[in-house]
Amino acid sequence: MKILLISLKGLGDTVYLIPVIRSLRRKYGDAQMTLVVRDRKCVELFSNCSFVRPLLVDYKKTDVASLYGHLKTLLRLRGEEFDISVTSFPSNRLVYNLFAFCAGAKKRITHYYNFARWRTMPFLQNFRICSDPNKHIVVKNLELLSCLGPDLAAEKPDMSLWLTEPDEEYAQTFLRDSGIDAPADLVIGVHPSISKAQVYKSWVSENISVFTELIDWLAVEYSAKILVFSGPDEKEAADKIISLAKEKPVPVTGAETNKIAALLKSCRLFINTDGGLGPLAAAAGTTTITVLGPTSPTVAPYGKNNTVITLGLKCAPCYMYPYESTSPALKCATPACMGHIDINKLKEAVRAHLGSGPRTPKQ
Repeated sequence: MKILLISLKGLGDTVYLIPVIRSLRRKYGDAQMTLVVRDRKCVELFSNCSFVRPLLVDYKKTDVASLYGHLKTLLRLRGEEFDISVTSFPSNRLVYNLFAFCAGAKKRITHYYNFARWRTMPFLQNFRICSDPNKHIVVKNLELLSCLGPDLAAEKPDMSLWLTEPDEEYAQTFLRDSGIDAPADLVIGVHPSISKAQVYKSWVSENISVFTELIDWLAVEYSAKILVFSGPDEKEAADKIISLAKEKPVPVTGAETNKIAALLKSCRLFINTDGGLGPLAAAAGTTTITVLGPTSPTVAPYGKNNTVITLGLKCAPCYMYPYESTSPALKCATPACMGHIDINKLKEAVRAHLGSGPRTPKQ
């Protein structure tokens, strides 16, 4: 059995494919699985997994050399004669359906959307499951497997990662070198996700003061040690937050995905906005508090113990890809929900998880 998995999205969406991969593993045993991703971080996520071969395809590169490379990749995949391909949520784009069709699996599975049916050509895939906008992405992805048996779609999602001893040792060394005594200290992670590259869902720079106040409050109220996570396009905002904070947090940037996941695992709580690290933290077993703007709560970190904070605006959510658009877009040019994060709601959410005053660290 050969299975092709297609997740040409970011880290968070690819993390939400893990339960599908684990379910397929349980059903088909030694099946050969190839996972096509477009982000190096997603390749790193599966670098320790013995039964999935991650393959990097940056389909957004359209120069002659890249197009030639894409063609060679498709021909190579077609030559492998896959039995099944699964294109995960969100998949309402022409390029995703064309890719699956050209890869040539006998059974091609994806979601079905009522929007842009002819432009995105979902009919190129021969098994389509209706995508319910009110269900979490993890559930929607598992529903794709109903084509292979109802027992698969009904399974309890297994989101566990493939962390190794070197990943865990990296986290321990990082914390020790940063002056953090884990597990004696209470460690809390923060990911502001103020990114110019994702202005359609990131929080604006005016919120830097909110995160700064939150970090100082956590340090005083809970004697917490704070880790501030950031990617390359968020580093400027993260550096600003760290410089303004009275109780200096520790910056985290540049490490590979599984080492970041090991650091997230060491946190008692992870506070974030809409980004890939929230789903990764939840998969690592850490409780999350997520502040959302225009996006639906169905994208928030999966799990009953996680908290989602919204502003309760009537216009939200207005980030309606893939149900009302075929690419990331907002309905409003300057969404009001992005201009303010309620610090009091954040504090209430923290208290709900940690209580009042210093707490014991994560064991």
